[in-house]
Amino acid sequence: MEQLNKIFILGGAGFLGYHTVKEAVNRGYSVKTVDIVELPENLKFKEEDKVEFIITNFFNLSDQEIIAMLKDCDGFVYAGGVDERIVPEKPARKFFYEKNVLPTQRLARLAKEAGVKNFVVFGSYTAEFGENNAELREYNYHKEPYVETRLLQEKLAMYGGEGSMNVSVLRLPYIFGTMEGKIPLWSMFVDMLRGQDFMPVTSGGAATVTADQVGQAAISALENGQHRRTYPLATGYISYEDFYKKIVEELGQEEKTKLQVMSFEELEEAYKEDQELTDKKGVEHGIRQVNMLRANSMEFRLPTDVAFDELRVREEDTEAVLKETLAWANTQK
Repeated sequence: MEQLNKIFILGGAGFLGYHTVKEAVNRGYSVKTVDIVELPENLKFKEEDKVEFIITNFFNLSDQEIIAMLKDCDGFVYAGGVDERIVPEKPARKFFYEKNVLPTQRLARLAKEAGVKNFVVFGSYTAEFGENNAELREYNYHKEPYVETRLLQEKLAMYGGEGSMNVSVLRLPYIFGTMEGKIPLWSMFVDMLRGQDFMPVTSGGAATVTADQVGQAAISALENGQHRRTYPLATGYISYEDFYKKIVEELGQEEKTKLQVMSFEELEEAYKEDQELTDKKGVEHGIRQVNMLRANSMEFRLPTDVAFDELRVREEDTEAVLKETLAWANTQK
């Protein structure tokens, strides 16, 4: 891997982009980052941090303007895109293709033309299970609009780098952490349980990582990542039952809210009904409800050695980070 000098990070005012900029600065790199909004005043980087923060709509720039902006950078972190929580109008495949695939394909091509040598994409761990989980593949999980387009996003970025640019992907799971000015996605779960007497919980669980660790992994992947390599990134795991228990504790509803773990078979009919209602509304989930239930009824674990051994991610008190995240989510509106 060639020596890195200056790193371009797309989305430096975003949750993951900001944590990635911080890690690049910690390792002594110069950084150029673009976003459509400014950072909060107390999060802005100091002059000695060597961060050039550009406020513009990057995707509206011409190809030549983007190439010119990237000319002095040899690393690129693509911290953009949308996740499966968004429920677009039908067809969902078109929406996720336009939001995740096309922009990544374009920027990988332009980055290579600009002379960038190392390109890292923030992807999704749904791609990991869509590619490798035999049981889910039996039910065409890998052909769900969101999963399929995430896999396509990876491939086209890699094709774009062939010949002179290393392209690798971080397949990201549940991410915990906080950032001033950002409402964490976990707020929707906190609000869902607020004041509830009863809540069914799926029987599976999810791999986890912290936002700081994502930033660390991204810079390590730029430094040492292999072309066409996908990195399933995780430093922990939490069952959905334990996750919901922690939310109930944060809300102080231990005496009020009863959580009941239910199997796929027990919940399947309700999810089928919800899928039919969604269809009638003219919108479509990126992962159909029944397949989402099927996945959420499994233990979505990922090996932690990739993070700690290959990407040199530092150990963190994940319990403390999760607690802080839920407390933050409970106060943000």
